[in-house]
Amino acid sequence: MKKSISKYILIGMVTLGVASCDIGDFGDTNVNPNQTTQAIPSSLLTNSLTSLGGTVSATQGQLYSQYLANSQYTSADNYQTIIFDYGGYYSGILMDLEHIITMNTDEETKVEASLYGSNANQIAVAQILQSYYFSFITDRWGDIPYSQALNIGEGVRQPAFDPQSEVYAGILATLKTAQANISSTAPVQGDILFGGNMDMWKKFANTLRMKMALRMSEVDPTTAAAEFTSAVNDGVIALDNSENIYYQNLPEAAFQSPWFARFLTRRDYTVANTIVDRMQTTENGGVLDVAMDPRLPEYADPTDIGGMYVGMPYGLSEAKAGAISNSDVSFLNENLRAQDARDYIFTSAQVLFSMAEAAERGWISGDAEALYYQGIEASLDQYGVADGYDTYITNSWVQFDSSMAMEQILTQKWIALYLNGYEAWAEWRRTGYPHLDPAEDALNDSKEIPVRQAYPLFELNLNSDNYEAVVARQGADGLDTPVWWDVD
Repeated sequence: MKKSISKYILIGMVTLGVASCDIGDFGDTNVNPNQTTQAIPSSLLTNSLTSLGGTVSATQGQLYSQYLANSQYTSADNYQTIIFDYGGYYSGILMDLEHIITMNTDEETKVEASLYGSNANQIAVAQILQSYYFSFITDRWGDIPYSQALNIGEGVRQPAFDPQSEVYAGILATLKTAQANISSTAPVQGDILFGGNMDMWKKFANTLRMKMALRMSEVDPTTAAAEFTSAVNDGVIALDNSENIYYQNLPEAAFQSPWFARFLTRRDYTVANTIVDRMQTTENGGVLDVAMDPRLPEYADPTDIGGMYVGMPYGLSEAKAGAISNSDVSFLNENLRAQDARDYIFTSAQVLFSMAEAAERGWISGDAEALYYQGIEASLDQYGVADGYDTYITNSWVQFDSSMAMEQILTQKWIALYLNGYEAWAEWRRTGYPHLDPAEDALNDSKEIPVRQAYPLFELNLNSDNYEAVVARQGADGLDTPVWWDVD
């Protein structure tokens, strides 16, 4: 991907003309001597990292994956919204990171920039973080502006859309190079994610590569297997929860959890019956299971009346939802919506389930069954309920069955990914697991669960030629056109 200082999503440029009146040169009269005239790389990095929490906890992903359901305004549950905006990622976060890369590459600025960490480390970290955000965007929209998206300084005002297959290839190549270029010398400053731990940045890159490799499992299994193995060999996060990657919100209004902010104005996000029913004691094929999932009390609050765990029926119309009392359903657990709650990006459970799937596919050596059980235990341990593991795995639907291995692995992964909604939605699109029924009162044309999101309107209005080209190549710009790796 070309690197330069530029702005994508340039909505308008206004030049103010002043008639010549021999006013003269004001020199530095209006220059603040206490304010820097150069961007500070560490501040740009910090600012880019602060968007991680909101990216992970975005509400629409929780609704698509049926973790949550609204108790009042249910149009989002029912897929009414078709068009979603990615402009802020390009014009803000990605450009801030691009500026870091340029400052550490340009001969005129790289020496000064090195005060905030070695040039190589800053470039690598910016590339890794850019890759994370680009992967998030492409998994939602499919083909996206990528190779030309950040080089308007070279005259590109209307960037073309790259096919998602090429976006993936570019991201994976960038991640491999970036993690290889990281050293422990002169770590980056402004790193509120890892505190300058460069080894963790390498593991972040490799864990992201692992995830992206699995995305390609159905469309390009040969490349996917090779990329997955390479990522594991280069080093992913530890499998014991000691290196879980999360964004830590703070107990102050400026940096508080998005969930805390959402519950300040109204009590609305209930836990959907889809996941609550799966985690409750149930009868399967005449076999009475013995234990509720011990994570459920960590995921949901008990009802106000009765103290039970009751999921909100998913996908109801506003009229139907409004007829259900808030006292009769469970809301998002108060600890998960605390002001300083964590937003998990990658966890050991997620990695273990990914490795279990890879072992089942024959990509890596290892016992899929053992990795499956390790993933369950890691997820329970993440929520402090590992003492319930021995009883939980005696449930009939949890006990590993080689004939249902993929369904079991992906279902447990879905439970473990709770509140990482867009990630769970992507896994469901890729594999079809767990089984999810569409919203009961769906408002979209197909009445099916969406498989992508439509481009923002500024692409149609300001980048029309490239917009028309991508629609002709990828398919209709709506909720029912699958992305490249979704071949089901």
